[in-house]
Amino acid sequence: MKRFALAIVAVFFFVGCGQQTATQEEAVIETYEIAELISNPLDFENQEVRIEGIISHICRHSGEKMRVAEIDGEGLSILVMLGDHASQFNPEFEGMEIALTGILKASISNLDALSEEHVHGEDCDHEGEEHAHVEGHEDCASTQEAIEKMKAAGIDPDIATFIEITSFEIK
Repeated sequence: MKRFALAIVAVFFFVGCGQQTATQEEAVIETYEIAELISNPLDFENQEVRIEGIISHICRHSGEKMRVAEIDGEGLSILVMLGDHASQFNPEFEGMEIALTGILKASISNLDALSEEHVHGEDCDHEGEEHAHVEGHEDCASTQEAIEKMKAAGIDPDIATFIEITSFEIK
């Protein structure tokens, strides 16, 4: 009887461990090359990504951001916003290898180019007053939509790519 009870406990133990391993495998995040993220930021926007690289610079002014460069490759780098992790970094980390996970963000740094300023003429109720009008970018549902509006207006969008760090490991 004791052997039977021990066998049942062993079966539950192995079944429980097997399920835990499957859950851990699902949580694995693919590691991307920095060049791929910079080249195609909209493909990864607001997604969790993992990169490995060399800390090339930590901001000494605010301490809230750093640049991580490719280990091998063309020397490209990506901006990383440290957020709540800022206190865990210092300039002595520059040159060290890091593996980090975070949310990739893309923003358009020249979005204000969609703004159009004009002066009302004599036939306007507000004669001589300047009014700045924002033509449509404030109601864009996504970065992609804003880019499409800019291209339609003949403006080349300047897309800035950065990662909001969620976890890291110094190697």
